[in-house]
Parts: sequence; C-alpha cells; structure tokens
Amino acid sequence: MRNLIEKVFFIIFLLSIPIFSLKKEVEINILDAYVTPEKPHTFKLNFFSYSPIKTKVKINDKYEFEVSKDFLEDHAIEIDFSNYKFDKKNIPYKIISEDENGNTFVSEEYEIILPYDEFIFTKEGSNPISTVLFGLLLYFIPSPNLVIMEKENYFSLTKEIPIITFYGSGYNYPSGSVSLEYTHIYNNLPVSNLLRLGYKHFIPLKTIEYISPGISGFTNFNGYSGVGAEMSIGLFKIYDVFTVFTRYRYNFQPTETSNDFHEISIGLYSHFFTIDL
Repeated sequence: MRNLIEKVFFIIFLLSIPIFSLKKEVEINILDAYVTPEKPHTFKLNFFSYSPIKTKVKINDKYEFEVSKDFLEDHAIEIDFSNYKFDKKNIPYKIISEDENGNTFVSEEYEIILPYDEFIFTKEGSNPISTVLFGLLLYFIPSPNLVIMEKENYFSLTKEIPIITFYGSGYNYPSGSVSLEYTHIYNNLPVSNLLRLGYKHFIPLKTIEYISPGISGFTNFNGYSGVGAEMSIGLFKIYDVFTVFTRYRYNFQPTETSNDFHEISIGLYSHFFTIDL
C-alpha cells in the first residue's frame, strides 16, 4: 500500500513539473512599412527574419495576403489599397509566419498611417460625403490662443496648417513637419496679424500621444519680426484622425527684448493636405 501511495505522489510530482516548449520564437525586423501618398495608394512592406520562414500579412484583422510562399529570410510585398476601405487612419497589421518545422507564429501588432483622405471617415451605414465635410470643418477650425504681452492678456485665434511632413517607418505620427501659421490678436494694434513658418519634431509616447518641440519665425510684414520656441503636447485622438493638443510658445525679437510675448493655446492637430516625404 505504501509503494502504491509513493507511486501516486511520484506521478503527481511529474505532472506538476512545468513542460517548457522547445518551439523557438521567430524574430522579425521591419525595414519599411508605409502607404504611398500618390495614386494608386500602395502599401509597401519590407522586412527580414533571422531564420527561413513562410509569411503572410493580416491587415486590420480583415484582409490577409501571402508574402512569401517559400522559406525565406527577406520578405517584401506591395498591396494596392485602391479597392479597400478603412474606417480609421491608423491601420493595424500583423505578420503570420511558419517555420520549417510547421510551427505557426503571430507577430506583435504594428501600425501604418494612411496619408490620404479617401475612406478615412467612411463607416458602414454612414454618408461618406457628410463625414468628410465634417472632417474638413474640424480641420479648418482655428485654435483659441492666450497671448501675454507686456503684462497684458489678449485673446487671439491661430491656425496652423502642416505643408510638408517627414515620415519614419511604423510611426503613428510623422517624425517632423513644416507648417504655415496665421495668428490674429484682438485689441493689440499695431501687432495684430502674424504669419509664421516653422518646424516641429514629434516624439510619440505611450501615456499620451506625443510631445513636440518646435521653432518658427514670424512677421507682420511691417517691421515686426522674430523667433518662436514652442512645446506641444498631444493629449488624445478623436475620430482616429485629429489629435487634441495644448501648446506653449515663447516669442522674441533678437534685437528687442521688450517686445517678447508668450502664447498658450489648445487645438486640433492633423495633416490632411501635406506633402509626405
């Protein structure tokens, strides 16, 4: 009886020992992943693996495409997006792979950003024309802006329009952008209208959307010109297209310190009509 009990406990002990899988994870390195801004809009994906595998790509948890039919280490595919509709601008995708032993792996989720306007807002059952018009209305809404100049507070409206964006692989935001901005300051003659050209750099974060330091030059075309240094914080997204942001900017004239002024604003950031580089 004692031997039987010992055998039972021995079997239970064996079953309680963790069994570690010998299946080795597949490592994938994304080289390029972007959608061309020119038509036909084409998703270009290029990556390599550290061992020979067959691969597929699954886009938006809906569309699946074969990338490599044979066991390879270098993988590339081009997919024409002309006939596909998406309900958001940031599109997730995963890479499905199979090794030479028949093991299947699913990668982490990556994202691409659509650099064009078609189908961004379109959802099943909605009117694409009305949703796009609503998006354009939001895009052109100016940002309320508090201007602090010579210890006085002034209300202003400002609108920044990105004209050139610079993209890196796999980011939800461009790495940087060049923008034009027009500001109207109320009750502050003769400095009431300013036009500026600037550059800002985007640093994506996990807790919020991004932080973005920037620098710009401004003028009123009547002898009042200077430089602005700013910091923007992207707080959260709406409609997967616009980002609510807040910004502080310090403006100064290198030759005249008495005319320095501060700006605090809140607004919506997007980059519909930009040249993507």
